[in-house]
Amino acid sequence: MSQYAPVHGELAHNLDLSLQKIAEASDRKASIIILPECCTTGLVFGNRADLFDLAEEIDGPSVAAWRSIASRLNIYLIAGMAEREGNRLYNTAVTVAPDGAVLRYRKAHVFGGERSLFDLGDQLACVETPWGRIGLAVCYDLWFPELTRALAKNGATLIVSPSNWFVPPRQSTDAPDATPMAMHLAIAAACSNEITVACADRTGEECGVRFLGNSFIVGPNGRLLAGPASASEDDCLVAEWGDASLTRTMVQSHMATRREQLYDSPVVTLNDTTSAS
Repeated sequence: MSQYAPVHGELAHNLDLSLQKIAEASDRKASIIILPECCTTGLVFGNRADLFDLAEEIDGPSVAAWRSIASRLNIYLIAGMAEREGNRLYNTAVTVAPDGAVLRYRKAHVFGGERSLFDLGDQLACVETPWGRIGLAVCYDLWFPELTRALAKNGATLIVSPSNWFVPPRQSTDAPDATPMAMHLAIAAACSNEITVACADRTGEECGVRFLGNSFIVGPNGRLLAGPASASEDDCLVAEWGDASLTRTMVQSHMATRREQLYDSPVVTLNDTTSAS
């Protein structure tokens, strides 16, 4: 995966930069390459209209260029973009396969100022690869364990999350511990579902918002396979892909142990006279 700083509103520059980062990751023998959230436009916009003017349709120039390089390098690419469809605007993770096939996942959970920018996606998505099934998420989606659980239940052995983690307003940018909360959430999701989770964040500052970097890949046991990356510098993380069939067996065994009916049943409370003594 590649961690770097897109430039606010600079479409041509950001597309060229994404192609450069893809090539660098491919040179390091990466077969699945992940880029940050909204890597073609940036994310910090004061109003929807400004971002809408920069957003692209799914068959626009960025996806076309990504399809070309994915085919040439024989890689799978997952990249974040602002996607326009009609009068709607989505924070989208696009997956491009070597054969040119395109799958999109539209971010289902948006945070803070994003709520005035984006419409909500309403469909989970997975993509089949030679290394197993990949489930798609974007940044704030990781705060909702129901989403990662649903992807694991549907066969995902890897969840990827293009991200833009930023320093919370109440936290100093020079705080001694600026570890993104998403790292803890991803570790929990990986361990509780026995899957791999890979998060590609961005660095730098955009319109006064400072981003956290610290991209990483965490394995099914909750241990980091790669990273965390630098908090401020461009970085490229590569991890060896485990045995997908073994991971799938682990996930199936884990899911079989779950007790869905119990979780949906009423909870006995202290003042319930039917509770056991």
